[in-house]
Amino acid sequence: MLGASPLPKANEEILLPQDDDQAWLLGELARLIKRQGFETLVNAPMLEPTPMFFPDRWAGGEPSMRRLAQRLLHYAGLGELTAVVHIFEESDERRGEDENKPQAVAGETIDVWFSGFARDAQGRRTCRFGVEGVAMRDPASLVAITARAVAAAYRAHHGLKVPDRVTEERLVDVTTHYLGFGILTTDAARKHVTIADGSFRSKPKLLRVGVLGPHAMGFLLAAHAHARGLDRKGHRHIARRLPDNQAAFFRRALEVLAPEESVRARLGVPDMDEWPDPMSMRSLIPEIAAEDGEDENAVEERKGVDKGVVGMNAGKPVFRVERRASLRVAKLLALPVLMGGGMVARGFQGVDIPMWAIMAASAGLALLGLLIGWMLTDSRCSEPKCGAELTAEHTSCPRCGGDIVGVIDHPKKRLAAEEALRLEQAPSAEPPAPDAPKPAA
Repeated sequence: MLGASPLPKANEEILLPQDDDQAWLLGELARLIKRQGFETLVNAPMLEPTPMFFPDRWAGGEPSMRRLAQRLLHYAGLGELTAVVHIFEESDERRGEDENKPQAVAGETIDVWFSGFARDAQGRRTCRFGVEGVAMRDPASLVAITARAVAAAYRAHHGLKVPDRVTEERLVDVTTHYLGFGILTTDAARKHVTIADGSFRSKPKLLRVGVLGPHAMGFLLAAHAHARGLDRKGHRHIARRLPDNQAAFFRRALEVLAPEESVRARLGVPDMDEWPDPMSMRSLIPEIAAEDGEDENAVEERKGVDKGVVGMNAGKPVFRVERRASLRVAKLLALPVLMGGGMVARGFQGVDIPMWAIMAASAGLALLGLLIGWMLTDSRCSEPKCGAELTAEHTSCPRCGGDIVGVIDHPKKRLAAEEALRLEQAPSAEPPAPDAPKPAA
């Protein structure tokens, strides 16, 4: 059953969740509607990652991320809270415990997470989010990931959280549909994306937002569409916003859940003539005010961009790796003769150089290189991504900027040396207090 296993299993009909999982999904959505009211389900906009719903300027920096989180809070009915974001670059010390970053339940992507409520210096109640800087490279996916984090904040704000962590994570996914975030989170439930690093390179990534999986998310999205009374044109519009697999799950669930009146009855949604008047688009998509002292036209510092090796270790310790240059010099002398001689011997007619002579010459040069290299010292930075050549005058690496704090004789000893340095710099433990004297008999 979905409430007991990490991920729902596919039915014999592969496009649907199992029957008991379907019942669990509809039952939990109905329970949420009963507690919070049906109005949000039928009146909140079904968000899409388009400028219509997200008109704010995106420049890849912290102000842009704050505006995105603030707009999603507004869509969730939490516009009175002030969004505060803390973006962590890849070079930052790990800090999951400090920012309440949850552990993944089923391998899901957690690049944005709700980290609690607080009050700022002006006494305003804030909603805090932690953000992995690398997620800023893909703003389209970031919208869905942030929407799920806002759904978690919604549950915490309204006292909806349950003690069991796995069940709570599933209920967060259900809540995204209730709030109108379902198109976003269903699209990102399982999706292959390409992440740019800010240069000319990019790499593929499997995006998995949430724990329910695409079958269950497509099923919930179909239930939401039926509950709102969308026509076939509306169904086709939603399907075009989804990847092929999720679109197939969504269409099949629409067929199974029809007619829409039965879905409303199962969810506890009244007939359409009892619904409140729809809200205006102006009220749904307001202007997001800038923070005090924030210049809306200022150039933002982009977050998550791979800045390369230069300066990556500024202010951090590195080590000088000092080794004999024997192998380096031997390769430098022997390999050109071996490769060049082989090409000449086999590629030019009329040139008759025996291969054994070429190999003997290469071996002799290699031996000479070993002897010469033994008298030379090769000194380089211990950072694996750097390896810059160092001189005796260098107190910091000229490439990565790390402070040279010691000498090791092999790059593999870097981690052990860093641990020894950390223990050496840690404050020494206080000596135990002496035992109290025993009273005289």
